[in-house]
Amino acid sequence: MLLIYQIKVGLCLIAFYLLWKLLLSRETFHRFNRVALLVVMALALVLPWVKLTLDTPAAVAQPMVVLEDLLVSPNGTATVHQASSSWNATSIATVIYFIGMALALVWLLHSQWNLRRRLKKGRTEVLPGGFTLHVLPDNTPPFSYFKHIVINEQDYRDNPREILIHEQAHIGLHHSLDVVFMNIVTLFQWWNPAAWLLGHELRQVHEYEADAAVLNQGVDAKQYQLLLIRKSVGNQLFSMANSFNYQSLKKRIRMMTINKSSRWKTLRALAVVPVIALALLAFANPKSVAAVVTASVQQNNAVQSEMPSSEPVKAETAPVTVETNTEAQTPQEPVSQSNKVYETVEQLPEFPGGIEALIDFLSSNVHYPENAVKKNIEGRVLVQFIVDKTGQVSDVKVARSVDEELDAEAVRVAKMLPRFEPGRQDGKPVAVWYTLPIVFKLQGDEKPAQEP
Repeated sequence: MLLIYQIKVGLCLIAFYLLWKLLLSRETFHRFNRVALLVVMALALVLPWVKLTLDTPAAVAQPMVVLEDLLVSPNGTATVHQASSSWNATSIATVIYFIGMALALVWLLHSQWNLRRRLKKGRTEVLPGGFTLHVLPDNTPPFSYFKHIVINEQDYRDNPREILIHEQAHIGLHHSLDVVFMNIVTLFQWWNPAAWLLGHELRQVHEYEADAAVLNQGVDAKQYQLLLIRKSVGNQLFSMANSFNYQSLKKRIRMMTINKSSRWKTLRALAVVPVIALALLAFANPKSVAAVVTASVQQNNAVQSEMPSSEPVKAETAPVTVETNTEAQTPQEPVSQSNKVYETVEQLPEFPGGIEALIDFLSSNVHYPENAVKKNIEGRVLVQFIVDKTGQVSDVKVARSVDEELDAEAVRVAKMLPRFEPGRQDGKPVAVWYTLPIVFKLQGDEKPAQEP
């Protein structure tokens, strides 16, 4: 479930990033672009949770199959057989995902610890507006973190006004909150390049906004651009901070020199609407029905529980027939040894092709009764029958009833079963009782409503 959700979020982020680069990344309405980036990242997290069900029932080609079988050995012990490797693949993918997320979290925590450690160095002073200025003796590039501004001694002596205006703009525009949100998204989407690229775009927009704030304070544009060039050497040290030296110098200078974009171009953001609609449609669940089929070979009228246990359980009721409205009916005892029907044998009857072939047969032939769908009836029907010494199926009965129509469907399909490889006792083919569970379950987020 978690992996599916993260994949859906990832697909949304990829679509939104491509849309952003195509339509808005080169425009100068920075506040609008910043909001747009935050909105699309939030939408990517929310859209997979939206429960949209198609009104028209979708056709289901075959029932969903639970590929986990309880195989009972002649000595009565039970083992679980995995008929598919999909569960293992999912488990491996889940482990890899959490390992990656743990490493990303360690990186973020280390960055936070390093940032906090920097704030404790050097001297501090309180600026008007409640900002705390940290002046460090080393060559730390200027950056801000919530209401903290960090600057080194040389920058404080040479260019304090431009740098302080820039960092105060970051704080006043609450860019640190954006960075926290962005880091949460990339933490869960560490595997997705689109998440990191959107974060990169958001940081660039932050710089564009702060640069515009500096120029609006009357700072000469050319002098400020020269300052940026002089301060361009250095790396972004703290993932949680807004850095004066963020690595987008060429784009930042370009943004300061190009003409302002027309406000009409903000309408390009409406292109996200069809993308959202497509995402909702892609993630929608059709009103569909399917029979969940679980096949197992069982002895001594053993009943497979929903979670197979190591001990077989006796059937709750005696076998009953659909033709007699599921009234109890006990199989008659054979009168001779040659006609004996065994409950326990050395070699169980085997469906041609094995358990997987049996599940495929049931998947292709079990159909959910229409009236049961309307009434929202689900359940687990146990069908019992004899596989005689020639492998033929006979005496099909219901060992556990759910509903008359579901019982009838289970019996109908059981009677269609082809010839088995017969069970054997002392090396000779013998007749054996065989119990088959068929689970009827309605699929989709919204099940059909109960009729009054």
